[in-house]
Amino acid sequence: MDAVGAIYTATLNVPRRAFREGFPGVTDRIEWFAIDYTGRFWIDPPGSYQFHLMSDDGAKLYIDGRLVADNDGLHPPRHQIATITLTGGIHRIRVSYFQGPRDLLALVLHVTGPDGKWQVFSTDNFKPPADPAQWKYGTPGDLGPDSSITTFQAPTKAQKAFVEGAAALADGNLHEAKKRLEQATKIYKSYAPAWSVLGNLCVIQRDFEQAREAFERALAANPDYMPAYVHLANLDLTQSRYDDALRVTSRAIAREPADNPLIYFFDAVASEYMKHLDAAEKSARQAIELDMAHEAPQAEYLLGMLLAARRDVPGALQHLKTYLTLAPDSHDSDEVRSTIQALERSR
Repeated sequence: MDAVGAIYTATLNVPRRAFREGFPGVTDRIEWFAIDYTGRFWIDPPGSYQFHLMSDDGAKLYIDGRLVADNDGLHPPRHQIATITLTGGIHRIRVSYFQGPRDLLALVLHVTGPDGKWQVFSTDNFKPPADPAQWKYGTPGDLGPDSSITTFQAPTKAQKAFVEGAAALADGNLHEAKKRLEQATKIYKSYAPAWSVLGNLCVIQRDFEQAREAFERALAANPDYMPAYVHLANLDLTQSRYDDALRVTSRAIAREPADNPLIYFFDAVASEYMKHLDAAEKSARQAIELDMAHEAPQAEYLLGMLLAARRDVPGALQHLKTYLTLAPDSHDSDEVRSTIQALERSR
């Protein structure tokens, strides 16, 4: 499934409602869509925390890459409560949500900590001190490969312009989105996420050179900002600039990304096109190993085809069948099924 937009929010608080009312930020779908929310949050004090996830239809809550609440499936509003012990400092959160058919939709996440008080989860309430010298736990490096302490230090006006620009982009208002994103990067030149989203907007407008410049500005602001590497490599691949794509993925992999399967998948794709087959297989396997949330199921397909070319029929069948399990309705599913039948006949 390819992303068609972005939604920026500090909270997940969409109470049960009729599906025709729509989901905030989703402008052209009222059923059959998915949202993948990711972020980081600061814990102080450490201790036992409970998360209450309510959704219609399916939702999954991940903390630090670990599935802690599984509310998946097609169902009416349903609740899941998970208890987890959290250390002080920065943690990663991900909520994967799927809205299926009519008639209702809902997505609400509550949290309570050692004080026992329930509240709607908001990253605004779980921020580290602006001054790293005041951090009692960890260091700014704990923010990880797709964040930066400079993001937390962005002036309020820049943050406001960025959120407004991202929201306008999600709504399809490209003129307003560009105006706000350019405002954000003018106010705060080290705003890596704003530069990266501005690059995505330029891709939509088919201003590819401006997009490249924006992605590179994001990486100049924060050389560990993985989304910019991913978008830049994807742009190069779509334009058949495989050498350039490999240069981008090599730069990213040198940063040792621990939780970004897409950059390894794009490296595998570029390597395969350049006939670097051993490197392609290595990166495809790395993408699969890191892909706990199945962001890049195509890595299974690519590895399956690489193994088929090496006449490793059992290995090829294993990965091609896994791909169909993960993406049964993909545009190439019929072709993959035909490939599987041909490989089974060849045994």
